[in-house]
Amino acid sequence: MTAGAIVAEVGTEAALKRLVEDPSGGAAACVLFQAPWAPGAFTPADLSTLAGASRDNVRPAQVDVSSDAGEELAVALGISTFPTVRFYRAGGALGGPLAAAHAAELSGAACTAAAVTQRAAAVAAMPAMGFTAPTTAKDADVHDMVRSAYAISATGGINVMPGDAGNPQKRNELLGYSGNDITSSADLGLGCGNPLIAAKLKLGEVVVDLGSGAGMDCFIAGKQVGPTGRVIGIDMTPEMLAKARGIAKKDGVENVSFRLGEIEHLPVGDCVADCVISNCVINLSPDKPQVYREMNRVLAPGGRVSISDALRMADLPEELKTAQSYAC
Repeated sequence: MTAGAIVAEVGTEAALKRLVEDPSGGAAACVLFQAPWAPGAFTPADLSTLAGASRDNVRPAQVDVSSDAGEELAVALGISTFPTVRFYRAGGALGGPLAAAHAAELSGAACTAAAVTQRAAAVAAMPAMGFTAPTTAKDADVHDMVRSAYAISATGGINVMPGDAGNPQKRNELLGYSGNDITSSADLGLGCGNPLIAAKLKLGEVVVDLGSGAGMDCFIAGKQVGPTGRVIGIDMTPEMLAKARGIAKKDGVENVSFRLGEIEHLPVGDCVADCVISNCVINLSPDKPQVYREMNRVLAPGGRVSISDALRMADLPEELKTAQSYAC
């Protein structure tokens, strides 16, 4: 039997920050917020066992929210469901407010020993420049931040967006998708709307998808343009490309292909696309005007664009210009 590790007691933001930033501990910090009136499937004993089994790769801590200090810490961090485990990429200076510095979170019924173990391993495997690195757009390459984050999602690690953020079917319906259209293995929950609604694709058309990820929109588009049409997905993350190509091969999809490239420099010829689509990707680009220039270049005369994305209405405060923010 694997010996358990000592679980540190944390009661203040300063103590939690020291725990996460300490360079002498493991790669992932797992902090359990627990309350005696809300017992769950995951306990401090489970956290101790997990840390012991990780061979010092996980540093465990707990916050007793029944104490005044623990309650104040939970409130300050916006935690109201118990138990909750927050995961931090440890060993480096935090790049923003502690309340937004965690790489992942599990709460309530989702907080099981199996789920916590999987998330802890994924956080520990993150590159050192991951979600908690003190990186801004001024001193690091945004492409590298985004590529690193989405590579983890593509290979089964922690999603850029939490995997427990609502019912997937209901979420997709709210975003404009029909369950019958979706290739479930390509749905990583990373979009913010269905660009194909406004695209109104026709049989035989050529479609280019900017930031195609695992290919969810591409596979739907492939059905809409039919065997005489063609869909080209562009993504800069090799892991995403491998996943999308694997799905296409497994499902025998012949009119959809995927190419490695950045959306600022599309690996597509001039005047070839009847429609360019994109789903919550252009906001991640550090050079958006160049993206639109590339769209104009690859569009055939009379071509059209259909985009679902997030729009920034004001300048981001400096404390939010972190790797996590730019990779979300």
